[in-house]
Amino acid sequence: MNFKKVELNGFKSFADKTEIKFDNGVTCIVGPNGCGKSNVADAIRWVFGEQSAKTMRGSSMQDVIFGGTQQRKSQSFCEVTLTFDNSTKMFPDLEYDEVAFTRRLFRSGESEYLINKQPCRMKDIVDRLHAVGLGKEGYSIIGQGKIEQIMNAKPEDRRSIFEEATGIIVFKSRRQDIERRLANSYNNLNIFLQRMGEVEHMLTPLARQAEKTKKYRELYGQLKQGEINLYIYKHDNAADARAQVNAVTARVQGQIDEARARIEALDRRYEEDRKRLSESDELLQELGDKILQYTVDMQKKEGDVNLIRERIAFLKQQGEADAADAEAARGRLAAIAEESAAALSSAEELEKKIAASQRESATLSEEIKELNQKLSEYEALSDASQRSVIDTIENLSEIRQNIGTLSAQKEAVEERISELFAAAEKLRAERAEDEKSLAECEDWYKEVVEYVSREKELRGEKEEKIAALNAEADKVSEEIFQCNARISALEDRKRFYQNVKDDFEGYKFSVKKLMSDARKDASLSSLIRGVIADIVKTDEKYEVAIETAFGGAMQNVVTATSDDARKLIEYLKRTRGGQVTFLPVQSLKPRYETEYTRRALKEKGAIGLANELVRYDKYYDNVIYNLIGNTLIADNIANATDIAKKYPHAFRIVTLDGDVISTGGSMTGGSRREGGGNFLANERRIEQAQADIAAAAKERESLTARRAKLEAEKENAAKQLEQLRESFQEARSRAAALSEKRETLKTKLEESAKQLRTHEDSLAVLNERRKGIDTAFSTSSQGEEEIARRKSDAEGESGRRKEEHDKIRSELGERNLRMNALQVYIAQYRAGMESSRADAARLAREKEELEKRISDAQENRENIAATVADLEEMAEKAALTPEQREELNALRAKKDAVTREKETLNAGLEGIMGQTRELNDRIEQLSEQRHAQEIELTRIDTELENLQARIEEEYQETYETCLQYKEEDFDPAEGQRAVNRLKREINALGAINHNALEEYEALNEQYQEMTAQRDDVQKGIDDTTAALEELKGEMQKQFDEGFNQINENFKKLFKELFGGGRAELQMDYSECDDPLSAGVEIVACPPGKKLTKISLLSGGERALTAIAILFAILMLRPMPFCVLDEIEAALDEANVDKFAQFLKKFAKETQFIVITHRKPTMEKADCLFGVTMEEKGVSKIVSVKLSEVESRLGGDTVA
Repeated sequence: MNFKKVELNGFKSFADKTEIKFDNGVTCIVGPNGCGKSNVADAIRWVFGEQSAKTMRGSSMQDVIFGGTQQRKSQSFCEVTLTFDNSTKMFPDLEYDEVAFTRRLFRSGESEYLINKQPCRMKDIVDRLHAVGLGKEGYSIIGQGKIEQIMNAKPEDRRSIFEEATGIIVFKSRRQDIERRLANSYNNLNIFLQRMGEVEHMLTPLARQAEKTKKYRELYGQLKQGEINLYIYKHDNAADARAQVNAVTARVQGQIDEARARIEALDRRYEEDRKRLSESDELLQELGDKILQYTVDMQKKEGDVNLIRERIAFLKQQGEADAADAEAARGRLAAIAEESAAALSSAEELEKKIAASQRESATLSEEIKELNQKLSEYEALSDASQRSVIDTIENLSEIRQNIGTLSAQKEAVEERISELFAAAEKLRAERAEDEKSLAECEDWYKEVVEYVSREKELRGEKEEKIAALNAEADKVSEEIFQCNARISALEDRKRFYQNVKDDFEGYKFSVKKLMSDARKDASLSSLIRGVIADIVKTDEKYEVAIETAFGGAMQNVVTATSDDARKLIEYLKRTRGGQVTFLPVQSLKPRYETEYTRRALKEKGAIGLANELVRYDKYYDNVIYNLIGNTLIADNIANATDIAKKYPHAFRIVTLDGDVISTGGSMTGGSRREGGGNFLANERRIEQAQADIAAAAKERESLTARRAKLEAEKENAAKQLEQLRESFQEARSRAAALSEKRETLKTKLEESAKQLRTHEDSLAVLNERRKGIDTAFSTSSQGEEEIARRKSDAEGESGRRKEEHDKIRSELGERNLRMNALQVYIAQYRAGMESSRADAARLAREKEELEKRISDAQENRENIAATVADLEEMAEKAALTPEQREELNALRAKKDAVTREKETLNAGLEGIMGQTRELNDRIEQLSEQRHAQEIELTRIDTELENLQARIEEEYQETYETCLQYKEEDFDPAEGQRAVNRLKREINALGAINHNALEEYEALNEQYQEMTAQRDDVQKGIDDTTAALEELKGEMQKQFDEGFNQINENFKKLFKELFGGGRAELQMDYSECDDPLSAGVEIVACPPGKKLTKISLLSGGERALTAIAILFAILMLRPMPFCVLDEIEAALDEANVDKFAQFLKKFAKETQFIVITHRKPTMEKADCLFGVTMEEKGVSKIVSVKLSEVESRLGGDTVA
């Protein structure tokens, strides 16, 4: 392989595009100090992938870009290209004869990488170079630092040189990777063990909860079995209970029917007695007629005295007849309502009676006609006076008969009117009470219905509320579970960040070791105040800027005094703990902001001073002001650049993105790792995690309280729902009872309304009838006076036909009386028939007739009273005989007996009515009993309905689905006791986590998975440990083989370089027993000296010894090419010559590019390039002839 050329453009001092071509063998790059010849080696190292600005001898990577001179402006980018001969396919994956690797950097921080001008990644270049043994870490580039490392390093530090040489540096990287993975595995194992401990801690109470839940489910299943069988038993036995209630209801109904039958029998008796009463009225009428007839006969025999007495008796009898007639009329009026109800059914019978009466009336009419004819014939033969007497007597008889009839009718009508009026008043009073009761019942029923409706709505609302509470409780439980999970995750996060903090992850080894030792050693800890990262805090948005401002000082250790720092430094030296920067508070000098800094705060984009944007104890003022006291924080690089231009070299500026403009003018920036700072962010994350844990714990506490409150509300709502159901059923029963009572009252009011209308109609008819009777009675009384006057005129007349005349008149009177009676009967029959066929009009006419009769009878009674007074005065003058009186008294006694019988009948009717009322009261009591049984039946149905609703609501079962749980030998009493016991046992369990069993199973499954994962991690640790041991073995083997070969090469080369003597490499186990960590000691014995360590040799001897070691390494691992940067600077001329000879010797296999200013080296060069700086600050490559080089080297111009 051949390294053909390097092209530089804007790289460090090579402002112009410069090309350096290399030939095989040795190429020397020469020039005076400071001309930039080492920049060639830096350029090669930079393309090889160097990322350290310090290695590139700068503060930031942008320092490799040409920064300008007094005559030239700075460039915006730099570029270096390395070109290799690939004709031998050194890079097999690249199908080119030449391969050019290019790296380009812009001041913005952006980088570009190219292979043959095609963009690629830096890794693509580095990997290809590593594949052929080239790279920034190996021996392709060797500078004075490498020589010094060999000469001056401690044995344990020197070991890394030989690790690189033997090639185990790659294994070491693998080892470190394996150890890192092993440490991560142990860390993961610890995390698993911690989590498993937490899970175990959770499993124990959860197992108890799961056991309780399991017990609850068992008890709940038994309770379900018991309650369902009780429900089945009550459901199946409800029919028997209903049958018993129905039997009692039927018995009560039978008693009601029996009482109603008795009432019907009493009604029939009432009708029979009422008919007998009517017959008594008829008998009284007949007796009155007989008394009248007797009086007429007495008049015939006794003359004027008898006539007077007859007239008195007749008048009294007529008055009584009128009273009886009025009474009959009143009775008739009382009977109208009842006859109206029965008239339709008896219409046919009445028609028959009417026909019979009409036939009898026709017969009587014929008889009367014949008698009248005879009377006419007799009267024709009698003189005028006799005819007048006969006519007078006949007319008088008719009038008296009419008066008696009218009086009886009027009395009957008035009595019936009184009865109807009393009945109507009673009905009105009863209706008023019933209407009041109905109104109250309506109000109660409306209130009860509204109450039932409200209760139903409330029950629905309670059921919805319970459902909502259940849903909300489930939601809260889920939130509690999620909260617990979130707390666990946060605790893991906090633990992770705390471990990072406690383990000082990201800190240098020396700082980490010192802080770890301080934790174990109290005396050591007392000397340390902390690291900067622990002392300061800032807002999240300033973390990147503040960490950038502090830079590496974030890891500096703060002490109180210089003595404390000195003691710590001595401790580090004693323990070989590396180097740490200490900041003694009392010794540090603060750097305060300048006037320019304060002015700059007003510029656009300026945020504040760095020391004012951090929080810390004022005790550390000196430390903070020393580190960032004159540092301005800006929002972005654009504004920061403007501020820097306005206030050049006045202060350092750091942007929020971490870009830096130093006081010297250099700028550092570019892309950063996501997430901002590490040290400050880690502390903030710990605090944030702790705050989040506290917030989550508070939320969990709130949720737990909320769930408890929901459970209490749910229990209270369930109790209220049960109370609502009970009150709802009671209200329903009450509503049913009120509805039945309301309907009963409505029916009763309708019936009473009908009765009242009937009574009012009957009263109207009777009043009209009473008026008619009064009119007829008045007319008859006037006719009687006229006839009495005429009879008085004819009294003096006599005749031989008087007896016959009287006999005919008597018969005619009887016929007329009978005819009148028949006419009354026919009228009554026809009125009844018409009442049944017609409507209220017939009753109105009948009422008018009765009222007229009663009115006439009343008027007749008044006239008779006056006449009787006159006649009694006349009777005193003509007293009756004892026989006449006895006979008249007998008739009257009989009439009194009939009257008493009538009174007895009336009393009987009252008794029947009393019994009827008692029976109605009994029916009402029995109806209440029947209603109570109906309520009991409703209760049975309601209880069963409620039980069924509970079964459906609690267990989601119907009667049909419940049958699958039925126990054939189920004992309800024992079952009820078992249900009560199970409920007590369930209540004794207390609060139940219904998800505990599933949660336990899930958590246990998680625990088992974690156990498996732990086992996997442990197995991975075991496998990794085995792989590590195997790798260590391979490393040791390869190191031993390479080291021994280098040692042999070194022994040989040492003798050649020193012209004798001896030297060797020895493993130093004084500090470590581990072969892979043991140091390397160099023992040399130049000719004429004793064997001693390299540190005791002279500077030249040590340098030549180190060069011998380097060549020994090159013999082990020949490089395609090698860049040597002034490694022979410390040698004298003789030794340089030896070095040059060895260089020439090794050039057969390795292409050397040597940066030097030593003549022997230059003399051995195959190609020579000179670097000059004709323009200050700008390097150029010039060709120099060897003679000119020799002449120049002969002087002292090249130092």
